[in-house]
Amino acid sequence: MMTSSIPYTHISTIRLMGTAATVIIAITVVCILLLIAGIILTFMSSRLACVTTYLGLLGIGLTVVNISATPLAFWGISTGIVMCLEYMLPKKITSSRRGVGYIAGAALAGTFVGLAMSHEWMIIGAVAGATLGGIAYSRTPAGRIMEFPSSKFLNYLCAKGLPAVVTMCMVGTSVLWLAAILNQ
Repeated sequence: MMTSSIPYTHISTIRLMGTAATVIIAITVVCILLLIAGIILTFMSSRLACVTTYLGLLGIGLTVVNISATPLAFWGISTGIVMCLEYMLPKKITSSRRGVGYIAGAALAGTFVGLAMSHEWMIIGAVAGATLGGIAYSRTPAGRIMEFPSSKFLNYLCAKGLPAVVTMCMVGTSVLWLAAILNQ
């Protein structure tokens, strides 16, 4: 009869560690799905895009990455500001999807171009991308109603661009954190 050289208490610790790793992997997968859902909701011009993305960022920040609370608080406050502004805007503007694909797509591209340089440039890239996406849309036949350059265009760009920039930057931050963990 063979006996194990590992005491029973260590076996239960190993099982617990295996269970903890499984839970962390499951949470990470759910958070990645939330980030993807946030991107999709941004393209659909949904009010829940920022909140969904922040939940993904929060899950990754609290389980996978051991970081300070400062970035989580910053993006939480940013999400709160976006949510307040979206509820203060007229329903006609918040429900409009005019040009959102251009603005969100360019913000996503700008986020990852900027992320190739640094975290600070990621935010600048997202803002530049959203702005260029709005200008590109205003140059299409359907976008002529935006009357670029005008205050109407600027107001609409801010109403649709800020949620896109905040959402895409949270996705970029999450990708940065996950890449840092995978490179260890």
